[in-house]
Amino acid sequence: MNQKDLLTIVVTVFLTIIAWVIIELNGIAQATPTDTDVEAVTLNYTIDTSLLDILEKRTP
Repeated sequence: MNQKDLLTIVVTVFLTIIAWVIIELNGIAQATPTDTDVEAVTLNYTIDTSLLDILEKRTP
């Protein structure tokens, strides 16, 4: 194996790894939801304070 063949193999492997990394990063970027993709959930709740009033009136 001469030097030209070795250089061809090294460059091919290097470019393959670079392409693989770019494709993986692109896939991760597309799979990650952005702020516009996530819906905001509003919490509408009420607290019944009648139980708290009953507990305040009790004496130990």
